[in-house]
Amino acid sequence: MKQKINFRQAKHPSTVYRLPFYFLILFMSCNFGNTNIDPTRPTDANLKEILPAAIAQTAHNLTSIGGRVTGIVVQHLEGTDAQPEGYSQYLIDERTLDEFWKTGLYVGALKDCHLLIEKANEEDKPHYRGIAKVLMAINLGIATSFWGEVPYEEAFDGVDHLQPKYDSQSSIYNNIQSLLEEAMEDLQEPISNNPPSNDDLIFQGNTEKWTATARALQARYYLHLSKKEPQTATKVLATIQLGVFQTLENQPLFEFGSSINEANPLPLYSFERPDQLAMSDYLYQLLDSTNDPRLSRLAIVEDGVPIIYHKDSTHLFWGNFNAPIPLISLTELYFIEAEVHLRLNNLNLAETIFKKAVIAHFEQLGMKISTQEDFIQNYIHFNNQNTFEEQLEWLIQQKHIALFAQNSIESWIDYRRTGYPNIAPPVNANSSFNPSLIIPRRYLYPISERTSNQIQFNEAIQRQGGHLLDVNIWMFE
Repeated sequence: MKQKINFRQAKHPSTVYRLPFYFLILFMSCNFGNTNIDPTRPTDANLKEILPAAIAQTAHNLTSIGGRVTGIVVQHLEGTDAQPEGYSQYLIDERTLDEFWKTGLYVGALKDCHLLIEKANEEDKPHYRGIAKVLMAINLGIATSFWGEVPYEEAFDGVDHLQPKYDSQSSIYNNIQSLLEEAMEDLQEPISNNPPSNDDLIFQGNTEKWTATARALQARYYLHLSKKEPQTATKVLATIQLGVFQTLENQPLFEFGSSINEANPLPLYSFERPDQLAMSDYLYQLLDSTNDPRLSRLAIVEDGVPIIYHKDSTHLFWGNFNAPIPLISLTELYFIEAEVHLRLNNLNLAETIFKKAVIAHFEQLGMKISTQEDFIQNYIHFNNQNTFEEQLEWLIQQKHIALFAQNSIESWIDYRRTGYPNIAPPVNANSSFNPSLIIPRRYLYPISERTSNQIQFNEAIQRQGGHLLDVNIWMFE
C-alpha cells in the first residue's frame, strides 16, 4: 500500500505546501545564507523518509503556483479575480514565484534530491541515488525553463557558497542529461539491502519503470533544445527507440488523495479560492469549435464562465482532489515522438503516433473508445495542413489541449520554441514588467535572490540581456 502524504501547512497562499511529517534537515539555503533554518525540522532523516518527500514535492511543483501562473501565461487558464487576475495581465513580479523558488525548488525538491544522493552514496544505495537523480533532473528542468541561468553546481554547498553562482542554461541542460544517464546506470546496479519499496510513491522500487521514465525524460529535454540543436529530432528518436514506457499503467503517476490534506494543488486552490480561476477563453473556444468530447471532462460552463472545479461534480477530471499527476505522461511522450517524425519528414508515421497521443489522452481522462472515433477520424490527421509549419501548429495545438492542468510548464516551453499554439496577449496586458506586451518569455528572478545573492543575481541578469518578462532565455533565442 502506498504511503499517504499530508500536504497541508498554514502559510502564505502562494507557498508550495511542504510535508509536515517528512521533515528533512536543518537546511542552509543557497538563497538565504544561514537565515534559512527551520527550527521545527529535525537535524537528520533517513532515505525512506526523504524519498517520498522528494517525490511528492516534485509532483506538487507541476500544479502549484508555478504551474498555475504558467497555465495562465500559456492560456490554459484565466485568472478571473484577485492575484490570478493580475497574472492574466502579466503582473508577475519578483515576489510572485519567490516561495516557489525557495520552498518548492531550492529548499524543497532540489535539496531533498541532493540529500538523497549524498546519503545514498554514504550507504551504497544506488537505486535511491538513481531515483533522486531523475527527480533532480525534472526540478532543474523546471527552474531553468522559468529563469534561464540558475544556481546548480554551487547551490547545495552551504557555508562554502552562500552566494552561489548562476550556471549557464546550456550547462544546466548538459547536467540534466548527465543526471538522467547516471540515474539509469544506478538503477541497473544490483539490489542493495533495504532498497526503495513503499517509500517510492510512484513505482514501489521498480527500477525498470524508473529507467523507462528516465529515458522518456531524456527525450523531453533533448526536444527542449530544438531551436539550438540541429540534430534534435535524431537524438530524440534514438533515445525513444532505446526503450520508454508505452502504457498508461507504466507512466510515472503520482496519486494525490481525496482529502484536503492530500489534494492535487490545482483543484484545492479552486476549492479554497473560488471564482479566481477558469479555463481560458482561447482553450474553451478551441475545444468547442471542434465539438471535442473532452471538453465536458475539463470544464463546466456556469454563468458564462468555463470553470474547472465544482464541489458537486466528480465528472471534471482535473476538478477532483485525487486527480493524479504524471511526471511525464504517455500522451506527452507520444506527442514528442510524433513531432520528431514530422521533423524528419516521416509524415505517415507522425500521423500514426499523433493519433496514439490523442487516444492516450482520452484514455487518461477515463473516456470510452466510442467517444473518440468520430473526433479522431475528423480531426487527428494532417489532411488539411499542407506545409510543415501548418502541420506542426496543428500538432502542438492538440498537445496543448492534452497538457491542460497536468503540465502547463511543458506547453509554455512548446510555445517559446515553436511559436505554437497561436495565442495572443490579452488586451488588458500590463507593460510594467513586459514592455513589448508579448507572451512572456521568462519570469523575473525572485526577490530573495536580489536581497541575498545580489552580485550573482545581477551578473546573471546582465549576461541574459535584462530582467523583464519579454527577455528571451538562451534556449529560445
